[in-house]
Amino acid sequence: MRVRGSALGIGPQHTPAWLWLAGSVFVVLIVAVLAASVTRPRTVVFGLSPLEARDVPRDLVGPDTVTIDGRDGNRWIHFDLGRGTVATPGEDWDLAVKRYRLAVNGGDGLPGNGGVVRVEAPFGSVREAPETGYEASRVTPGSDTVNAVLDDWYSYSWLSHLLQPEPATFVLRTHDGRYAKLAVLGYYCPGPEPGCLTIEYAYQGDGTRRLVRAEP
Repeated sequence: MRVRGSALGIGPQHTPAWLWLAGSVFVVLIVAVLAASVTRPRTVVFGLSPLEARDVPRDLVGPDTVTIDGRDGNRWIHFDLGRGTVATPGEDWDLAVKRYRLAVNGGDGLPGNGGVVRVEAPFGSVREAPETGYEASRVTPGSDTVNAVLDDWYSYSWLSHLLQPEPATFVLRTHDGRYAKLAVLGYYCPGPEPGCLTIEYAYQGDGTRRLVRAEP
């Protein structure tokens, strides 16, 4: 005699609710893992740059690409765009890096005249610095530094948990009122290890707003 499963009380109609719920959660997790594996972006990594100071140029230099070691989340690393190197305490600087946070040398509590404006255009097509619109940084009551424009240099994926640079160009007014443009290319050292900020930048040393080489 064949006995049907439902006659023994083990058919689907008698499956405990918690078992159905656990099964549903398991399926959702599997789908999320598969989606993350499919949508996970390729992580671009850069090695740290051997930075050597140069004399501040009298004309346009770059584009140059540098990777700044900002992995220490307890201190700011200050970069001098004109000299192309990390500034030591007491030296002039233009861009500060601490992990994923960026700031410029200008605003209340900072010694420089810096500011930054975001331009929704590819790096190579930005030919001149805007006249106005520059946002200074500010020191918060907790003695930290923030900059509203540079806070948005990246997008974050909840699936991959990776930071990806936004396709934008940032034009900086430097600490001494000159101009530069930069684009963020990456945030990871080999590993990948976060906190290594790679930027492409061009610096204009003659004080004008021209950010490409003059036509011959």
